[in-house]
Amino acid sequence: MVAKDRLYHMTKAAVFEQKEQKRALRIVNYRRRDYILSRMLLVLLSVSIAYAVLVAAILFMIIMAYESLILNVGQMILIVAGILLGYGLVLVFYYVISHKYFGEKHVKACRDVKEYLRTLKTIEKIDREQEKGQQAVRTNITSEGR
Repeated sequence: MVAKDRLYHMTKAAVFEQKEQKRALRIVNYRRRDYILSRMLLVLLSVSIAYAVLVAAILFMIIMAYESLILNVGQMILIVAGILLGYGLVLVFYYVISHKYFGEKHVKACRDVKEYLRTLKTIEKIDREQEKGQQAVRTNITSEGR
Protein backbone atom coordinates (compact mmCIF):
# COMPACT_ATOMS: atom_id res chain seq x y z
CA MET A 1 0.00 0.00 0.00
CA VAL A 2 2.77 2.42 0.85
CA ALA A 3 4.55 1.69 -2.44
CA LYS A 4 1.40 2.58 -4.41
CA ASP A 5 1.01 5.84 -2.50
CA ARG A 6 4.66 6.72 -3.10
CA LEU A 7 4.36 5.82 -6.78
CA TYR A 8 1.28 8.04 -7.12
CA HIS A 9 3.10 11.03 -5.61
CA MET A 10 6.26 10.38 -7.62
CA THR A 11 4.22 10.29 -10.84
CA LYS A 12 2.41 13.48 -9.89
CA ALA A 13 5.74 15.23 -9.26
CA ALA A 14 7.23 13.94 -12.51
CA VAL A 15 4.27 15.17 -14.55
CA PHE A 16 4.64 18.63 -13.03
CA GLU A 17 8.39 18.63 -13.69
CA GLN A 18 7.93 17.66 -17.33
CA LYS A 19 5.00 19.87 -18.26
CA GLU A 20 4.74 22.91 -16.03
CA GLN A 21 7.82 23.40 -13.86
CA LYS A 22 9.74 25.77 -16.13
CA ARG A 23 6.71 27.98 -16.81
CA ALA A 24 5.51 28.02 -13.22
CA LEU A 25 8.92 28.77 -11.71
CA ARG A 26 9.50 31.58 -14.20
CA ILE A 27 6.19 33.17 -13.16
CA VAL A 28 6.64 32.59 -9.42
CA ASN A 29 10.03 34.31 -9.46
CA TYR A 30 8.15 37.60 -9.87
CA ARG A 31 6.03 39.19 -7.21
CA ARG A 32 2.42 39.11 -8.34
CA ARG A 33 2.24 42.84 -8.93
CA ASP A 34 5.49 42.92 -10.91
CA TYR A 35 4.45 39.98 -13.08
CA ILE A 36 1.08 41.52 -13.89
CA LEU A 37 2.62 44.91 -14.64
CA SER A 38 5.32 43.52 -16.94
CA ARG A 39 2.83 41.44 -18.92
CA MET A 40 0.28 44.26 -19.11
CA LEU A 41 2.90 46.62 -20.52
CA LEU A 42 3.58 44.14 -23.31
CA VAL A 43 -0.13 43.74 -24.01
CA LEU A 44 -0.76 47.49 -24.01
CA LEU A 45 2.21 48.10 -26.30
CA SER A 46 0.95 45.43 -28.70
CA VAL A 47 -2.57 46.86 -28.62
CA SER A 48 -1.24 50.36 -29.28
CA ILE A 49 0.72 49.21 -32.31
CA ALA A 50 -2.22 47.20 -33.64
CA TYR A 51 -4.60 50.15 -33.13
CA ALA A 52 -2.23 52.54 -34.91
CA VAL A 53 -1.94 50.17 -37.87
CA LEU A 54 -5.72 49.73 -37.98
CA VAL A 55 -6.39 53.48 -37.86
CA ALA A 56 -3.76 54.12 -40.54
CA ALA A 57 -5.31 51.47 -42.78
CA ILE A 58 -8.82 52.87 -42.32
CA LEU A 59 -7.66 56.44 -42.99
CA PHE A 60 -5.76 55.28 -46.06
CA MET A 61 -8.87 53.52 -47.41
CA ILE A 62 -10.99 56.62 -46.77
CA ILE A 63 -8.49 58.89 -48.48
CA MET A 64 -8.26 56.57 -51.49
CA ALA A 65 -12.03 56.26 -51.77
CA TYR A 66 -12.62 60.02 -51.55
CA GLU A 67 -9.69 61.66 -53.29
CA SER A 68 -11.37 65.01 -53.30
CA LEU A 69 -12.32 64.81 -49.62
CA ILE A 70 -11.71 68.15 -48.02
CA LEU A 71 -12.50 68.43 -44.36
CA ASN A 72 -12.83 71.57 -42.34
CA VAL A 73 -11.15 71.95 -38.95
CA GLY A 74 -14.27 71.00 -37.00
CA GLN A 75 -14.62 67.71 -38.83
CA MET A 76 -10.94 66.92 -38.34
CA ILE A 77 -11.23 67.59 -34.60
CA LEU A 78 -14.21 65.22 -34.42
CA ILE A 79 -12.31 62.52 -36.29
CA VAL A 80 -9.25 62.87 -34.06
CA ALA A 81 -11.44 62.88 -30.93
CA GLY A 82 -13.20 59.74 -32.15
CA ILE A 83 -9.88 58.02 -32.83
CA LEU A 84 -8.53 58.97 -29.39
CA LEU A 85 -11.74 57.96 -27.63
CA GLY A 86 -11.70 54.61 -29.42
CA TYR A 87 -8.05 54.15 -28.48
CA GLY A 88 -8.80 54.92 -24.84
CA LEU A 89 -11.70 52.47 -24.75
CA VAL A 90 -9.63 49.72 -26.36
CA LEU A 91 -6.79 50.32 -23.87
CA VAL A 92 -9.14 50.22 -20.88
CA PHE A 93 -10.74 47.02 -22.19
CA TYR A 94 -7.40 45.27 -22.69
CA TYR A 95 -6.09 46.65 -19.39
CA VAL A 96 -8.96 45.06 -17.45
CA ILE A 97 -8.80 41.76 -19.35
CA SER A 98 -5.01 41.41 -19.12
CA HIS A 99 -4.93 42.37 -15.42
CA LYS A 100 -7.46 39.67 -14.61
CA TYR A 101 -5.83 37.06 -16.88
CA PHE A 102 -2.26 37.55 -15.68
CA GLY A 103 -3.34 37.82 -12.04
CA GLU A 104 -5.08 34.45 -12.29
CA LYS A 105 -2.11 33.00 -14.13
CA HIS A 106 0.26 34.05 -11.32
CA VAL A 107 -2.06 32.67 -8.64
CA LYS A 108 -2.32 29.35 -10.50
CA ALA A 109 1.47 29.12 -10.88
CA CYS A 110 1.96 29.77 -7.16
CA ARG A 111 -0.67 27.17 -6.31
CA ASP A 112 0.97 24.63 -8.64
CA VAL A 113 4.42 25.19 -7.14
CA LYS A 114 3.03 24.87 -3.59
CA GLU A 115 1.27 21.64 -4.55
CA TYR A 116 4.51 20.34 -6.10
CA LEU A 117 6.46 21.15 -2.92
CA ARG A 118 3.75 19.50 -0.83
CA THR A 119 4.02 16.40 -3.02
CA LEU A 120 7.79 16.30 -2.54
CA LYS A 121 7.34 16.57 1.24
CA THR A 122 4.83 13.72 1.13
CA ILE A 123 7.29 11.56 -0.80
CA GLU A 124 9.98 12.38 1.75
CA LYS A 125 7.64 11.49 4.61
CA ILE A 126 6.76 8.16 2.97
CA ASP A 127 10.47 7.42 2.49
CA ARG A 128 11.17 8.15 6.17
CA GLU A 129 8.28 5.89 7.25
CA GLN A 130 9.55 3.10 5.02
CA GLU A 131 13.06 3.53 6.41
CA LYS A 132 11.73 3.36 9.99
CA GLY A 133 9.76 0.22 9.12
CA GLN A 134 12.81 -1.42 7.58
CA GLN A 135 14.93 -0.52 10.62
CA ALA A 136 12.28 -2.00 12.92
CA VAL A 137 12.26 -5.22 10.89
CA ARG A 138 16.07 -5.38 11.01
CA THR A 139 16.00 -4.78 14.77
CA ASN A 140 13.45 -7.58 15.26
CA ILE A 141 15.42 -9.98 13.09
CA THR A 142 18.65 -9.14 14.89
CA SER A 143 17.08 -9.53 18.35
CA GLU A 144 15.40 -12.84 17.39
CA GLY A 145 18.62 -14.21 15.97
CA ARG A 146 20.47 -13.93 19.31
